[in-house]
Amino acid sequence: MKLYRKIAIILVAVVAGIATSSAEMRTSYFMEGSYFRTDMNAALAPTRGYIKLPVAGAVGLDFGNNYFSVSNLFYKKDGGIYTFMHNSVSADEFLGKLGNKGKMSVNLNTSILGFGAHTKKLFWSFGLNLRSNTEVTLSKEMFAAIKNLSNGYYNLGDTHISNREYMEAAIGFAIPVKKWMTFGFRAKGLLGLADLSMQMDKMYLDINENQVKAELMGGIRGNCPAFRSNYPIGVLEDFDMEQLIHQNPMDMLKGIKSWGLGLDVGFEFRLLDDHLKLSIGANDIGFIRWYQGSTVNANGSANFTYDGFNLTTSEAKMDGGFEAELIPSTGSYTTRLSASLNAGVEYNILSNYIAFGVLSHTEFCQNFTRTELTASVNFRIGRWLTTSFSHTFLNGNQPGVLGWALNIHPPGFNLFIGADYIDTRFAVMTTEKAVIPIPKMMTSANVYLGVGFNLGKAKYMPSMQERSRKANTLKRKAMQQ
Repeated sequence: MKLYRKIAIILVAVVAGIATSSAEMRTSYFMEGSYFRTDMNAALAPTRGYIKLPVAGAVGLDFGNNYFSVSNLFYKKDGGIYTFMHNSVSADEFLGKLGNKGKMSVNLNTSILGFGAHTKKLFWSFGLNLRSNTEVTLSKEMFAAIKNLSNGYYNLGDTHISNREYMEAAIGFAIPVKKWMTFGFRAKGLLGLADLSMQMDKMYLDINENQVKAELMGGIRGNCPAFRSNYPIGVLEDFDMEQLIHQNPMDMLKGIKSWGLGLDVGFEFRLLDDHLKLSIGANDIGFIRWYQGSTVNANGSANFTYDGFNLTTSEAKMDGGFEAELIPSTGSYTTRLSASLNAGVEYNILSNYIAFGVLSHTEFCQNFTRTELTASVNFRIGRWLTTSFSHTFLNGNQPGVLGWALNIHPPGFNLFIGADYIDTRFAVMTTEKAVIPIPKMMTSANVYLGVGFNLGKAKYMPSMQERSRKANTLKRKAMQQ
């Protein structure tokens, strides 16, 4: 296997590896003992209170994309394995696997402090979290230009990159309004730490028999407490970073003036003696107001023309250049949070020890929306052990990519581990020293880990097994009478 091919495979593996390191774990939604489910729907209180260990209490990275996987980039042809650039792989075969727009999102949620408790009539919780959202959109024509390398006009302008970092303090309540209905909400105060947005307003590649032309034009907007408010305006030539960045750490702390508000709200409905459960929850409805004094704006443009190679002088005939300049800040600005909507249907059998669930998860990113449908079967083994197996559909997810979660929650201790996307099929890269398996069908993945301590159990909200046992006891007594 040639070196470039090995490098390409490793890069795909790294992308998948980053993915497997979430903000909302689909497989945990129907697991009663897990406090992760409360993050997806404020009405879904866990069976016990909890104290999360700092950082280890809840950490995960959620990665999703609709373009990159080993099966999209590598093809079996005539007994060999070739990249999508090989002549044996047609443009239609490669481009047919890609969506109209490349979408990628990475969401990090790390718990710094978290605890929840049941009172006589409700469940309440508090959390301090570090949140990160990164979103990327890519033009499909970018891959068409790379694959075809032929005459044509390629519009690559549908490209956007954004990243947002913020601290979140949240207090939430799950309130049983009726015996068959629970209402939950979580109010959030936000502290903006960093915001970066790059938008390509114009970017194209024009290839013909005589020359190749490329042009791009766009802007970058950044906000960070480390940025000076009186940064120099003008062309970036001999730019000194000390003119932009605060050198005194105290000045950086004083610059943390971006703030925001957020809200989570949810409902759960329990029907047919709790055998049928319907739920819906909306998360991260809110905004962040970014402080003007920490905002930096820049515009950039580039124009290149390639007219071929002069064999006489051994020089390429190329004209053009790149220009960028810092421009004045136009004031404070507001960005919305990347909200999500979760709707679930659950049916329980065998005294509620087994549950079947279907969850619809929709993520409203800044420049695109992605929707997934997760089907799961959940096993409640005793009072303190639950496990779940799932499969997620839509958004490019392939058959054979499964989810699994395990929650151990006896009195005094809580351990959760799980993943929404586990590839059951692998490509194999053979090197001189090792055989390396690489996930073949994954386009998205995550892993959740949480360690904490359980507190008192809710008397007003017994587990489904206990409710079922109580109902069966009443039935037996009625039959005996």
